[in-house]
Amino acid sequence: MAVVSPTSQSGLALPEMGVGITFSSAIEPILHHQADLLDLIEIEPQTTWLDTGADRNRYRQPEAVARHIRELPFKKLVHSIGVPVGGSNRHDPNQTTLLRDIIQDLESPWASEHLNFNSTDDFQTGFFLPPRQSEQGVEVVVDSIRRLRNELGIQLAIETGVNYLAARPDEMADGDFMAAVATQADSGILLDLHNIHTNALNGRQAVDAFIDQLPLERVWEVHLAGGFWMDGYWLDAHSGPIPDALFAESKDIIARLPNLKAIIFEIYPSFVESIGLDEICRQLERLRELWELRCTRTDRGSIGGVEARALEPGLVEQQDEERVTPLAWQRELGSLVIGRSPEQALGKELANDEGLALLQKLSLEFRASMITSNLRRTTRLLILALGEPVYRAILAEYRRNVTPNLFAATEARAFAAFIQDLDINVPQLAEVIEFEIAILETLIDGETRLLRFEFDPLPMLLALGEGSLPDEPGRAGLFEMEITPDNVQSMS
Repeated sequence: MAVVSPTSQSGLALPEMGVGITFSSAIEPILHHQADLLDLIEIEPQTTWLDTGADRNRYRQPEAVARHIRELPFKKLVHSIGVPVGGSNRHDPNQTTLLRDIIQDLESPWASEHLNFNSTDDFQTGFFLPPRQSEQGVEVVVDSIRRLRNELGIQLAIETGVNYLAARPDEMADGDFMAAVATQADSGILLDLHNIHTNALNGRQAVDAFIDQLPLERVWEVHLAGGFWMDGYWLDAHSGPIPDALFAESKDIIARLPNLKAIIFEIYPSFVESIGLDEICRQLERLRELWELRCTRTDRGSIGGVEARALEPGLVEQQDEERVTPLAWQRELGSLVIGRSPEQALGKELANDEGLALLQKLSLEFRASMITSNLRRTTRLLILALGEPVYRAILAEYRRNVTPNLFAATEARAFAAFIQDLDINVPQLAEVIEFEIAILETLIDGETRLLRFEFDPLPMLLALGEGSLPDEPGRAGLFEMEITPDNVQSMS
């Protein structure tokens, strides 16, 4: 695979990719029956990985999954979601090694990552969080981008992030920060217009002001999506159609982008059924309309951002700028989001931000979704036996005692161990947990497992699979169940 040279950051050497969608199994019918709507698919590799828990080569992508994606008749782009560049932590070599192999296998002409952080020096945050937008913050991010680019051996486009916190007087404007990062790191920009639209609706920088501060020649890729209101905030939820107001704004913006190579519609798999495949196809048709507008404005105006504005003199005292270092920002914000109490002055400031409660809620819901995806019967049994309020209280206690994990399988293992330690008096709970963990482990290592029960487990397992409790408990006796690589998919 050819690697784009650092002198090609304008994007002129990159191929045009066209209109695409974030890949998931939920949109497979479109790929097979309405393929003419698409030029490419964008792969989020980590969503297809299994966490083996090993010290080396910890993550693996099942060969059947890799082969299926490889053989789909579309161009491919790789959009990483596991090694964001907004923090000071070193990237996990177990991730970057596998990520590099997938990029090469799919012949992705560039890769992209997020301008966020999801870990500190001693714990995962379990959620993308905004970086410190200061001159020191720029230096940290630039170093992170350069390291990741070297580790992956390919050019990077950095995604503009969503930020639910209020704008601070001691930080750079959103557009200025992005511009400084991209120019100093000599990277491309993945312009997520729904993120910028979300930030504007939630009281941060207006979309036009943000765009005017960017070096527009560095924008290689655009993301568009839908969202919804919750707790007074517009969420970047990837949940539905592109808002009409955003679509109208996008027409003018895309016409100003001289090196745009791809436009992607983002939709989370969990929302595909509710939005419907027909509506998704309509959104792809709207993206095709936008694609035809690329760089049609001859009066694109000045391409800003190359000399990004620093903090205005006198805006904040030097001692305050030094106090809120990027590392302190990561530790304090990360600690608050996972449910810890503030200890430092910065933490107390952030605790007063109304957006923090939303981040805490979203983080907990994200963890809960990872647990449910792997322990569906266990969570249903807890809710049916104890009630939703008690289950939510258990989740809150779990968050206070167990730091987040990056991968769903690891989160599920941790939650199962936590529940077992609580010794909750729910009949057959231990056996249901054992069953679901065995399925998870067989999916990961491909080994056959033999489970033994002192009652017939099928009535409980079948009922929970349908979302209810059994009418009658399974009869007593000695029962065995074999979980093999061949039958594990039908059991999960």
